[in-house]
Amino acid sequence: MKDKRGSDKGTTNKEQILARVRNAIIEKPEAMFKDIDLKTDTWKPIKEEDGNAITFVQKYKDMGGIFIYLESEEELGECMRQLAPQNGWEPLWCSHPAMQELLGKYGIQYTEEATRTEGKKLVSFMKCEYLVAQTGSIILTDEGLSSRKSYTEADVLLILAHTDQIVSALKDALHEMKSEFGEQRASQAVIMTGLTRTYDIEQDLVQGVHGPRQIAVFLIDD
Repeated sequence: MKDKRGSDKGTTNKEQILARVRNAIIEKPEAMFKDIDLKTDTWKPIKEEDGNAITFVQKYKDMGGIFIYLESEEELGECMRQLAPQNGWEPLWCSHPAMQELLGKYGIQYTEEATRTEGKKLVSFMKCEYLVAQTGSIILTDEGLSSRKSYTEADVLLILAHTDQIVSALKDALHEMKSEFGEQRASQAVIMTGLTRTYDIEQDLVQGVHGPRQIAVFLIDD
């Protein structure tokens, strides 16, 4: 029996609430946004004259990244032999066997364990999976990382990449990763887009408060 207001007499508030919950489950609500286009790319198309490589560099540098272009692996070795001692980076923190082999090949000091000393930056050397032109992002997977600590605890990240790893959009990178790894999917994938950003109480922008304070990409032209 219902009163003039349409409520059920003789039922408790709890029973009324449960009845409404059951009705909400049974009755499917009308879709509020029927015409959303989930397929069309919302990003501005990359300029044909710039291409993926130039677009990535521009976006990446806009996010505060350091970019170094190299023509060969040998040039990378020479560059690192100069930069590492000049900046006090040695020994580099590198836990991936292939990257350790590369550093050893050019006589660059490294350590497998993170050794943080007072007054000295902890510098991690690693390789990436893809570079995303539209956003200036770097994608890391466990293919190039042996531990999450290598990018979360380091003060400086030195990331090795090749020009054939640059893709136009994130969806392209995910598609390539799916094709590359197949059933053996990476256990972790990290998308890094510049340094962390926050505003202090006076609304001044502060970068690198959490995570690395500097990110440098060494790009070898294939």
